[in-house]
Amino acid sequence: MQRYCRLWWGVSYFLITRGVIYDIIVEPSSIGSMTDKYGPQRSVAFWTYRVNGQYNLEGLTFSFLFTVGGLGFTILDPSNKKFQNSTDFFLLLVGFIYALSIFFMARVFVRPKPLGYLSG
Repeated sequence: MQRYCRLWWGVSYFLITRGVIYDIIVEPSSIGSMTDKYGPQRSVAFWTYRVNGQYNLEGLTFSFLFTVGGLGFTILDPSNKKFQNSTDFFLLLVGFIYALSIFFMARVFVRPKPLGYLSG
């Protein structure tokens, strides 16, 4: 029973960070399109110039990154004890990389939103 409760919390965390409530209310498309400077249209995954808007694919990818970051902190949690073998060091390294990667990837995702949002 406890395992199913953990699974439920993991799935609900994933759905809430995905923005499923926003998707139900606003009903955005999966991806958008933007007219290129030469004329043809191309597909875009980020809703630019709008901080509080997202496409479905953008929310799905960002929630996956949040879940990976949370998994990194979960892996780092038991690392307060002494290292007993090389597996403990490997888990510490993997947890640190996962937890640190969300910081840099979040900057990549937020950068195209409004111009100059993170520049200063």
